[in-house]
Order: sequence, then structure tokens, then C-alpha cells
Amino acid sequence: MLIVDDNQAAAELLQELIALQDHQAVCAFSARQALELAEGGTEFVLAFIDLTLPDQPGAEVARQLRDRAQARGQRLVLVAVSGYGPNDPAGRQAAPYVDHFLQKPIDFDALDRLLAATAAAAA
Repeated sequence: MLIVDDNQAAAELLQELIALQDHQAVCAFSARQALELAEGGTEFVLAFIDLTLPDQPGAEVARQLRDRAQARGQRLVLVAVSGYGPNDPAGRQAAPYVDHFLQKPIDFDALDRLLAATAAAAA
């Protein structure tokens, strides 16, 4: 799993929550770093993307990650993680590229359901 968030503390907290569910995640603290990880050949099944990154909109990161995954024939579940919801301008911009929205602060039950559903779909 990939976590993209310029707030290092928030990214690492989400990483720890994911680890508690016996999953592994790597953090990227910028859009550039996230796209470099994706180009490096690591196959991600799930990516959590903050919509307000300083170097590029999260929606654009989601679009590029989706395009790369599709070009490789991979299934990638994209989750917008933000203080913005799907009806806010940033959320509407991301909506065509993401599968789910998790609003900050993250609802742990919603995260658990999302992780369980993704694991079941990958099996």
C-alpha cells in the first residue's frame, strides 16, 4: 500500500494503523516521491492520497497512478484522504480518479472495512 501525504505525522499514523491490520504500507511525503515509487516498479494494490499536496494536486497524482496501473494491467484502489469531501472542489476534481473518500480525521471503522474489502478483492 502507498500513503501519500505531506503531513509526515499523519502519514506515519495511517501507516501504523495499516500495520495493525497486518498490511504493509510505504509513505511518500510529496507527489514527486509517490510517482517515483510507482515508477520504481513497486506494485501497489491500494493508495491513500491526500488531496492537498504542496507540489501537485492529489487528484493529479491519483490520475497518474491510475494510468500507470492500467497500463501495466494492474488493479489499484485509490482512496482520497482529506479534510475535503467528495462535494468540495478538491473532492470533485479527484472524483473521476478515486474509488473511495476517507475524510480526515479518519474513521477507524471505515478504514478497517476498506482494508478488509480490498484484501478480499485481491484474494
